[in-house]
Amino acid sequence: MATKSSNTARVYQQRSPHPQQPLLHHQAQLPSQSHEHQNRSSPTTATSASYDSSANYQVYGSPTNTSPYLTSDSYDTYTSTQRTAMANTPLGLADIRPRADSTPSDAVYETAATQNGPSNYMAPWAMYAFDWCKWKPQGNSAGKIATGSYLEDGHNYIQILDTQIGNRGPSRISIEFNRVAEATHSYPVTRLLWEPPSSQKQSTDLLATSGDHLRLWSLPADSQAPQPTSTIGRQGAPPTKLTPLALLSNSKTPEHTAPLTSLDWNTLSPSLIITSSIDTTCTIWDIPSLTAKTQLIAHDKEVYDVRFCANSVDVFVSCGQDGSVRMFDLRSLEHSTIIYEPTVKDERAANGSRPLSPTLAQQTMSHPPPLLRLATSPHDTNLLATFAQDSNIVRILDVRQPGQALLELRGHSGSINCVEWSPTRRGVLTTGGDDCQVLVWDLINSAPTYNNGQPSNIRNPVSAWECPYEIGNLSWVPHLASHDGSDWLGVSAGRGIWGVRM
Repeated sequence: MATKSSNTARVYQQRSPHPQQPLLHHQAQLPSQSHEHQNRSSPTTATSASYDSSANYQVYGSPTNTSPYLTSDSYDTYTSTQRTAMANTPLGLADIRPRADSTPSDAVYETAATQNGPSNYMAPWAMYAFDWCKWKPQGNSAGKIATGSYLEDGHNYIQILDTQIGNRGPSRISIEFNRVAEATHSYPVTRLLWEPPSSQKQSTDLLATSGDHLRLWSLPADSQAPQPTSTIGRQGAPPTKLTPLALLSNSKTPEHTAPLTSLDWNTLSPSLIITSSIDTTCTIWDIPSLTAKTQLIAHDKEVYDVRFCANSVDVFVSCGQDGSVRMFDLRSLEHSTIIYEPTVKDERAANGSRPLSPTLAQQTMSHPPPLLRLATSPHDTNLLATFAQDSNIVRILDVRQPGQALLELRGHSGSINCVEWSPTRRGVLTTGGDDCQVLVWDLINSAPTYNNGQPSNIRNPVSAWECPYEIGNLSWVPHLASHDGSDWLGVSAGRGIWGVRM
């Protein structure tokens, strides 16, 4: 059992797993279900616009400045009226943030800040995007964190935090947070990622964000962290300005471009980034040349998420408003494989007596519920996880067996907002939702559930942690040099970040 702590997940008691319960099925035939689509290969003038790094930096609470834009071939334009309508949600038409009040008054958060523990950090704004750098930390550091605000007035922020391992006793450690840099961002950040680890260097200062455009940022090497703190005050600027490097867009009129809903950085070839957009497209970017290699129409409607498959520079998967998960191979873009399409019947069966939301109740059998997010396993090339809008079920898919879910993960009592696989433990993933719960799942060692004496494809969580606020995003913490061997998870909820010992 886990030790008792406000930042320690509780472990569920489980029966012994079936001694021969496999994670993966045997090799199936190649998927035969495919979908024809168009592609836009190699836009001719997708080049970078440089930033003016000498421009005056405007801190939180100041009017945002304007930046030059990258210009290239224009495929679709969006009017200012359309952008205003989309501005209320990070995905344009589907808001996957926690649905209850995630912007309590300053007084509420000032009270919460005074009650922070050593592994808790509060900001003056609601956060959504969140990534814990996966490079091996040096010394007593627990690694860098990047966060993106979610403010609907068009004045948003990216903030960089450094972390240090603190001792709370002979066998108890904590994570202390230090602010080191900040940058303004006009549009809510839908996703941000640190450059993935590479054998070519020891650390990274490169960050990518999606929102109104794909943007690249650099953390100055001379940035110095102030004294550890558990809060970000509204007064005073952070010690360092996060340096903008490039802004990438496929439109000649960036103010009318379609917002980006997500991005993924290829871990095998860090020179590649892929983005998804509400204009139905996915774009593969070459970072050294700052050009778009390929843009393709990936779905019939808005694309909400995209991920590279493990150990591949060519294969990626996406999901979106049309309710499908599709797989693409850059070496053959004439067709895409439809991996999965949930139906309203599936959602009704999964929800049981739980009432359907108005959004889901309006769906028909011919219009599957939108799929909001997906995550590909870093250890099993054929496995991925996804969830639908207003659903409390995560489905594990095997790309070799399209059309059906390999497993269903049930345990949340509210809609799910995020899912992430463990980068170090095969078959382990975690989810967060509107029920304020972080649930951990072990697909290999957890006991199967039974239906009429027969094992079913339903799995229950192995541990859980309850947050004071609805969960927005999750990011696993890399293994720490001065660590006690436990896994740690970063949790973003409301205006706070928690370091949770799993």
